[in-house]
Amino acid sequence: MDSGEFTKRVAIAVTIATVPFLLWYLRSVLLVALGATLLSVVLDLLSRPLRWCRIPRAGSVGLAVLLLFGSLGATAYMFGTTLSSEMEDVLKRADIAAKTIADALQNSAWGVSLLQHVDASQLSLTSWAGNIASVSSSVFASLVVMIAMGAYMAAQPGVYRKEVRKLLPRRWASPLEAAAKHVVHSLQLWSIGQAIQMVLVGVLTTAAVWLIGLPSPLALGVIAALAEFIPYVGPFIAAVPALLVATAQGWSTLLWTLLAYIAIQQIEGNVLLPIIQRRLIAVPPAMILFSILAVSSFFGMAGVIFAAPISVMIYAALETMAPKERTAHAGSGQTQATSRHQARDHF
Repeated sequence: MDSGEFTKRVAIAVTIATVPFLLWYLRSVLLVALGATLLSVVLDLLSRPLRWCRIPRAGSVGLAVLLLFGSLGATAYMFGTTLSSEMEDVLKRADIAAKTIADALQNSAWGVSLLQHVDASQLSLTSWAGNIASVSSSVFASLVVMIAMGAYMAAQPGVYRKEVRKLLPRRWASPLEAAAKHVVHSLQLWSIGQAIQMVLVGVLTTAAVWLIGLPSPLALGVIAALAEFIPYVGPFIAAVPALLVATAQGWSTLLWTLLAYIAIQQIEGNVLLPIIQRRLIAVPPAMILFSILAVSSFFGMAGVIFAAPISVMIYAALETMAPKERTAHAGSGQTQATSRHQARDHF
């Protein structure tokens, strides 16, 4: 082996060894890029009906951005005051209930032992909300960059595809492009299913807690809807403030609230999810749970919200490595043709 070949192999080995450290150092950048990718998928879905009206892609994406954030702004204008006051009421009632529970635990030996291993500040939902608000303000610039990146990626996907092709060996370009198309289409299907699931769970929760008689039903419904973005773990997180609020209303109200949340999760797991997954996309539960653990370890708790889309991306990429199995799983040829057509429309 000559010195040139040896130097080349050493350089490749050093580069490969450096990649994990570089990914760790730039993990916050990767999180922003992931959010931008997901946003570009959503903007592509919203802009597609506008492109059917022969509006140029860049213009349709711009209108989709205005439509998305305009809808959010209009919703905040109509319900923001009510929702804000109800959120404050939920936090206040939950903190009072948590303090009552902590005081009750102080009267028992095992309760005192338990409290010795728990920070008192962790029992306050107000402190949790304050931490979330402080984190949100600190990453405001990252959110702006993420929105801009997502809009540019949705408006000109072909430009970025060509630049990536230049960096890849020619024999890798076509397989990776096919995998990217399948990943994008899978994210589109997941986004549609996730939106439907969040809306339905939010409506069911709001109606249930209103019928039970809990205060601030709109806030509890919004919390349940947002928590659905975190699979499997989110419903338990959403149930905590509702159960704490219900403790002040008596044991019967607490029992009805617990039964209501269990019933909603049973409806979601046995009715909504099978329908959504059969029509859109299904990812193995074990893979999602592993993704939650891995993402929380790598990105921290802020990255847990992206555990589901990461699972979808990995699962879709793995599917491209087994085309026969994917074909059998996908079903009819018509479904596959539709998938290829929609993915081609994105690129």
